[in-house]
Amino acid sequence: MVLVIFAVIGFLVGYKLEVTRAGYLTMALTTLGFSAGQIALLFLTKSREAMTILPLVVGLVLVLFMLLGALFRMVVRRRTNVA
Repeated sequence: MVLVIFAVIGFLVGYKLEVTRAGYLTMALTTLGFSAGQIALLFLTKSREAMTILPLVVGLVLVLFMLLGALFRMVVRRRTNVA
């Protein structure tokens, strides 16, 4: 359920920012932030059982749906300009 929420948030952010400098910057900072969180988690974890790749999965879902939202907005805009 949490991944679905992050997917919806990512789609809405991507749709809002579209393919602009702000959109690319947001996607890049999101990727770097979640990757840094994963690396920090690996260094801070005491036992192997507590290690998880959840920050990377959440970051991947968020960035992927940001990209999909931006592409969806481009398609919608092109279809309205053609008609």
